[in-house]
Amino acid sequence: MLGAVLAGGFLLALIAGLIIANSIQTRIEADHPPAGEFVEVDGTRLHMRQTGASDREPILVLHGAASNMEEPFLALADTLKDEHVLWLDRPGLGWSDRPDAEWSPRAEAALITRLLDTLEIDRALVIGHSWGGAISMRLALDHPERISGLVLIAPALGAWIGDAAWFNKASFWPVIGPLFTRLLVPLTGKPQLRSGAVNAFHPEPVPEGYAETTSLALLLRKPNWLANARDMADVNRHLEQQEPHYHKVEHRTIFLAGKGDTVLWSHRHSGLTASRMKNAELRWIKGAGHNLHHHQQDAVAAAIADVRAG
Repeated sequence: MLGAVLAGGFLLALIAGLIIANSIQTRIEADHPPAGEFVEVDGTRLHMRQTGASDREPILVLHGAASNMEEPFLALADTLKDEHVLWLDRPGLGWSDRPDAEWSPRAEAALITRLLDTLEIDRALVIGHSWGGAISMRLALDHPERISGLVLIAPALGAWIGDAAWFNKASFWPVIGPLFTRLLVPLTGKPQLRSGAVNAFHPEPVPEGYAETTSLALLLRKPNWLANARDMADVNRHLEQQEPHYHKVEHRTIFLAGKGDTVLWSHRHSGLTASRMKNAELRWIKGAGHNLHHHQQDAVAAAIADVRAG
């Protein structure tokens, strides 16, 4: 009898938790609606924003893991106000969909290339931050004719950077995974987003209102969480496949790396990769962290100008 009561109580608590979690996700979507335009590419709906002068060579900005286009937009919109910029929610993140197929940087680069086709853009200078840097390098490797140059900000490029965080793997465990994704992520995620931001900016300060302005809570939506978790769970496999080929990239490339980055070991990612490339330069920024584009906009602007200069 007691067992039945406990089981019934657990079931009621679970149902109540799921109702609350669904309500939280609904509120997140209402608080952070799409702010750009949707473009359908090969049956996949991608969310993006275009800003600046359309007569300039386009700049494609690719954000890092766990975020969306509002993250680099907050940092660089003013700096790039006179440029023609494509701010993209990478497939599966923000408000962009991801095809229901096995995913990889190669597949993502191919879809982004078809987006450029749809927008009738022949070539673009690419800015990639963190995991967006890995996608940028995949674009340069697989579609070199579509890239005019690269500015890589604290990119994640080297294989075997450590095991994926437990919660990324847990998202795909049988039975536990769906409960974790549907219940625990929305119920407990927001405080973790804030602490993650502090780590990403260290030793620089987190801008006031950062999490809200950049719509970071969209990560707590089920499709976003699963897309990002899959990327990160397989990160070493993906990087192991592409790292041996970086020396083939001949585009003018400037790496911006923070001396204080506690997310990535920049010597392993930016340093080693730059040393293997024919036309690359590494610029260390003292006192900067992983999200250096928010406090070092002049360095980003200078890198863009120098990449264009060749």
